[in-house]
Amino acid sequence: MDSCLGRETIDRYVQQLGSPSETQLVEAHLAGCAQCRTRVASARGAQPPEAKPDREADERPATGSAAQVTDSMPTPSAFDSHRDSHATVAPITFEGYQILEELPQGGQAVVYKALHKATKAKVALKVLLPGLLGSEKARRYFEQEVELAAALNHPNIVAIRDSGIAHGQYYFAMNYVHGQPLDRYVQSRALSLRDKLVLFAKICDAMAHAHRRGVIHRDLKPSNILVDERGEPHVLDFGLAKTAGGPATSAEGVPMLSQTGQIKGTVAYMSPEQAAGRPDLVDVRTDVYSLGVVLYQMCTGTLPYDVSGPLLEALSNIQRAEPKRPRHTTGRWDSDVEAILLKCLAKEPDQRYQSAAELKQEVQRWLDGLPIVAKSISSIYLLRKIVARHRYTATVLGSLLVILCSFSFITLHLYRTAQDSQQQSTQTAANSERTSELQNTALHGVAFRNFLMAWHHPAENAASQAAFFRNFIPSRFLERKAADFLLDPNAPLRLEEFRASHAAEAPWMADLLKAEICLKKQDFAGAQTAYQQSYQIMSATKHDSVLREYVAARLYELLKAREGPAPRPEPPGTKDRS
Repeated sequence: MDSCLGRETIDRYVQQLGSPSETQLVEAHLAGCAQCRTRVASARGAQPPEAKPDREADERPATGSAAQVTDSMPTPSAFDSHRDSHATVAPITFEGYQILEELPQGGQAVVYKALHKATKAKVALKVLLPGLLGSEKARRYFEQEVELAAALNHPNIVAIRDSGIAHGQYYFAMNYVHGQPLDRYVQSRALSLRDKLVLFAKICDAMAHAHRRGVIHRDLKPSNILVDERGEPHVLDFGLAKTAGGPATSAEGVPMLSQTGQIKGTVAYMSPEQAAGRPDLVDVRTDVYSLGVVLYQMCTGTLPYDVSGPLLEALSNIQRAEPKRPRHTTGRWDSDVEAILLKCLAKEPDQRYQSAAELKQEVQRWLDGLPIVAKSISSIYLLRKIVARHRYTATVLGSLLVILCSFSFITLHLYRTAQDSQQQSTQTAANSERTSELQNTALHGVAFRNFLMAWHHPAENAASQAAFFRNFIPSRFLERKAADFLLDPNAPLRLEEFRASHAAEAPWMADLLKAEICLKKQDFAGAQTAYQQSYQIMSATKHDSVLREYVAARLYELLKAREGPAPRPEPPGTKDRS
């Protein structure tokens, strides 16, 4: 729009009768034309400030109202750091305030930079446009903005100082912030990813304060967040705010779709439930979504979806299109921050962070180097985060762990080697002991057999020979006890006593001694029976020794003497073994 505005165009603009596109063009022209701004101010019924040269107007950042700011008018002029503090004072007056200058405005209100006379503090006066005084909805939103913003007390939320009606105009005064919109602040400084997250955490803390008091902003975007010279963010413009749990009507979504620059401004930061026209689903998680879009733009410089086309297409993208992963837009990217962004931008509110406070805690966890909730927690992920946070301690502990594992492995190896050696030694000793025992048993069996043969011999020196063989057997062995038993004259009377004493040790021995006594008395039938019983027990218990062969030989001799030649029992014995 190269030429100045016509009277009809100005009247339509003041009375808010023009289309959104027409209003956008008018405001773009007003940003650079002091003469037309004067005519617009006159049409509102107030005298304009003294016009300044067009060159100075061109140097000012294009700005809009504090109630609704778009990308085409990015800075709320009530908080513009580039304004000339010596601007000509406007004739319009508000009791207790000195108007310093009028700032470019949007379609709902005009904003003045003013001086509070009592405190000498600079304030921003937001005044409802005269043309909207007859609109009950406009007055209601203006009053609601005052009421909700006044209920908040947080260093990162622009505070309401005063409100009232002057000359029939609704107004309120808020603290003046000397700063820049969030997006312009980030672009003008080489902030690291960490610096951006620190700044964003303060914004989340401010919104968490609002949410705790039941206030939902519903229009969070970079132009509604100013950053002062100290790097402190300030959230403003609660003109579209509502109370959590308050009544929701379909009309509540209308102002957000009837302002200037919707596609590049408000719509771009809408949640899917707002884009779908579902005000009944709007709650604190709606602000979480808008915060996610703000953080996405802070980190990547772009929006997560394409909203540059027609309105319906932009709304459809917000509801259905998946956000572009930051790693695909900026190359190397922190996976934890990406997870935080994608959780904020979830289509379903239940899948997002459930409040700004929860989002702030998540960001703080990332800043502190702790594991974040947005990622599925795994042992490897937790270990990686712990190591990254405590690198020196992790290095020392890792070295100690390697030393401890090596020492444990060597100790275990030496222990198992020693244990195997001990087992081998024990087994060798056991085998040697068993071999020795078998050898002793065989020797004792031979000595006892020779004793029996000498005991039965009719020679005169038989007794001395029997004693000789008896002495070869140590006293602790059963064969020695059996030899002592046979040398006892009362042996026949003590046979059952001997049987009872040694039944468990050698149940066959008592029958062998009985057979020897019978054979000594020439009771061949009794001897044969006793030998047979002893042999059977030996066979059943697998007692394999020279005594078993001796018993078999005695049976063979008895059977041969009584019945003639007969098969010799197995295993065969020896008739006379010396």
